Amino acid sequence: MGLATGVALAGSLLGALPLLAFAFFSPGLQSESPWGYITFIFGVITLVLLIFVARGKPIIWVLVVFQTLLLAAVLVESVSDSRLYIGT
Repeated sequence: MGLATGVALAGSLLGALPLLAFAFFSPGLQSESPWGYITFIFGVITLVLLIFVARGKPIIWVLVVFQTLLLAAVLVESVSDSRLYIGT
């Protein structure tokens, strides 16, 4: 396993829980001040790394799809009146 693969996998694993929390247990990024935006940017960087790694390892595309869905859920929750937030 190369360095890029390890960093992408670790970033995906570490970033999944906060992104899930922002999508389903928080009213959106704006309610979390800078930490929400930092976490979202970390998720985008992780997505770019995963895409880079997935070009050589096709199984990583599963994580790319999962990461994309997480980021999309966070964006939908943050910019719309959706009801993903469990607290509503």
